Amino acid sequence: MLHDVPRCGRISYTNDLPVYTAIDDDAVQFPGIMVADVPASLNQALLEGRLDVSPISSAFYAEHADELVLLPDICIGAYDKVLSICCISTLEPKALAGRKIAVTRESVTGRTLFQLICRRYYGFDPLMVESDDPFAQHLADATPCLLIGDKAIDAAEQVPFGSVHDIGELWHRHTGSGMVYAVWAARRDYARVAPAEVSAVSGALRDSLDWGLENIHQVISHAQSMRPRADDFYEQYYRALRFRFDDQARTDLIGFMRAAHETDLLERIPDLQFFSEVAQHA
Repeated sequence: MLHDVPRCGRISYTNDLPVYTAIDDDAVQFPGIMVADVPASLNQALLEGRLDVSPISSAFYAEHADELVLLPDICIGAYDKVLSICCISTLEPKALAGRKIAVTRESVTGRTLFQLICRRYYGFDPLMVESDDPFAQHLADATPCLLIGDKAIDAAEQVPFGSVHDIGELWHRHTGSGMVYAVWAARRDYARVAPAEVSAVSGALRDSLDWGLENIHQVISHAQSMRPRADDFYEQYYRALRFRFDDQARTDLIGFMRAAHETDLLERIPDLQFFSEVAQHA
C-alpha cells in the first residue's frame, strides 16, 4: 500500500540533530511524516513496512542489503572517538573474557562492532546479555555494560574516566580506520514504486544537513534545550561525528563489513546499492 506521504524514521538521540534541526525549526520543509525511535526499533519498522525511509544501523543494512537501498548523502560515523557508544567497565575490554556484559537492546551496530573487536583482536566472544537497564546493573554490582546514544553519554559522566571505553576509539586503535554507525535507507520495494517521494525525502535531508553544518551553533543550542550538558560538550561531540556519506565513509563501511565477514559475523559482504540505481530502473 502506497501512503499519501512517506513515513520516515529518525533517531531519538541528540546525535542526529545536525541532520534534523533545520526541519525542526522549519528552515527546511520535509515532505513526509516522522517517527522517532531507537535504532533497533527503526530497523525493524523499516524492514516490516511500517516505515518507508529511515536511518538504520549500518550492521543491519549489511544483513538486509537485498531488501534496502541507501540514500547517498547522509550517514552517522566517526573517524575515531564516537563518544556515544561505550563499554563501561572497571576492566579493560580485552580482559572481559568469560565475564557477563549487560548490553542495550537499542543497538545493532554497536553490539556487532564490540563483538567484532573482541573476537578479532582480543581472541574471545563477549558474553553479552540483553538488559533493560545495563547501566543500573553496572552501578549495582560492577557488571560491565555496553551502551549507546544519550544513555552512554550520561553514564560516561557518572563513572571514573578509566571505566569508559569508547568503542569507536577501540576500532580506530586496532584498524586505523573510521566507522559508519548509521545509514539512511529506503525499502527497495517502496523505492521502486515511489521514486519521486524517496528523492524528495533524500533532497530535504541533504538540504537540512547542509543547513545544520553551516549553523552548528543553532544545532548545539537545540541539543542543549533537549539534554543540557557541559558548555563545550556538544561542540566536541558534533566535531567528532561525521555526517557526510562521502567516499571515505563508504570505504570505512565496506572495511567494517569485510572485517565482520572475515570474523564470521556477516554471511557476505554486500555491495552498497543506492536509491539512484533503483530509480533509474523504476
